[in-house]
Amino acid sequence: MNDIATWFGFKRQPFDKAIQSSRALDTEPLRECSARLDYIKRRGGLMLLTGDPGVGKTLALRRFADGLNETRFRPLYTPLTTLKGADIFRHINQMLGLEPRFSKSILYSRIQQEILESREQRGKTVVLIIDEAHLLQVPTMHELRLLTNFKMDSYDPFILILSGQSDLRRIMDYAIMEPFAQRLAMRYHMPPLTPEEAEQYITHHLTLAGAPEPIFTRDAAMAIHEFSFGIPRRIGNLAIQTLNYAMFSEQRSVDADVVIKAQTIQ
Repeated sequence: MNDIATWFGFKRQPFDKAIQSSRALDTEPLRECSARLDYIKRRGGLMLLTGDPGVGKTLALRRFADGLNETRFRPLYTPLTTLKGADIFRHINQMLGLEPRFSKSILYSRIQQEILESREQRGKTVVLIIDEAHLLQVPTMHELRLLTNFKMDSYDPFILILSGQSDLRRIMDYAIMEPFAQRLAMRYHMPPLTPEEAEQYITHHLTLAGAPEPIFTRDAAMAIHEFSFGIPRRIGNLAIQTLNYAMFSEQRSVDADVVIKAQTIQ
């Protein structure tokens, strides 16, 4: 039995999530996000990045981290956001490579000390990226807020980026989160792709996969955009589903009718 790579003449499977960040399509949302990440890199402090699942937040963060000068920055990434209380400090302490501590106050002090020493003595700014931050409980978020208080709240020696689904933006607007919200140096909500960008996204990924010729018609791309709501991950999943349907139907090209049929059988 053929797979879509063989049937359509690809050199590799398309829409691979392991794509190098430098090879990702430079869409307007990705450019806007990158510009804001660059700002927070220069300024320091706390940034909130939100967006629907699959919109490209983690890809933007990978591109940002991949582009950091390793002699000046120390990126730390974690999606482990279900930790509570002192456990979040223990996790950060571990990521920093520090000796285990059990006292919450000692953990807090040691983490702050390491962040300061990294910046002021070794010339490396710690960049702490917390993904899936919409899963953080409010008390844990307040713990993180306290961690950003240096020199009587007059200094930003490190960068903290909270990235999560759209719910995180709404949570930050609650009155109880006002002290945290006031500390945000930057917010960005990543939007979905436009119909034109969705078409470019499909073409770009098929080209990366080695497609010898165009496969999706323009109306097929527009149909995929409509069904996917412009979310890149959904676009890729629906495109793969459509390619499989076309292969089993022994078709080498995809129009809107094929997209609709592939969508209705899932």
